[in-house]
Amino acid sequence: MADTFINNPSFFKLDATLKKLRNYWQKMFDSRQMDITVDQWLLVENLYKHKKTTHNELARNTSKDITTISRIIELLVKKGLVKREADTYDRRKIYLQLTPDGTEKYKAVKPLVHEMRKTGWKSLTEADYAELTRILDTIYNNIPTKV
Repeated sequence: MADTFINNPSFFKLDATLKKLRNYWQKMFDSRQMDITVDQWLLVENLYKHKKTTHNELARNTSKDITTISRIIELLVKKGLVKREADTYDRRKIYLQLTPDGTEKYKAVKPLVHEMRKTGWKSLTEADYAELTRILDTIYNNIPTKV
């Protein structure tokens, strides 16, 4: 049975699907002149949900490395969408949060994101979604974080 999984093109399909999704999302963002990338959106959405967070928490929440987070945050700060704030008691600890413009960007892009998600889930059931989520969570949890 293990050979079935090892020789199966599922990982290729998963990778190809993720690339197609990212390309589709970026083309939609660009065609609607949203002035945001897919990676920037993921951070904006996460910051909207968590209100105030650190670089490390954001990296954990988005499964991105800290270097990537720092680079994207720098761009979002330059765009005026994110601000940094030092902790009152520990100046080394920096919190990130959306600016009012960042909140407006989130609200402007969110309907398009809902539309794109509906496109991807068209003709799939709630049970399909639950099963896919279960399978992806299992694969994710099977992969060691350190080798």
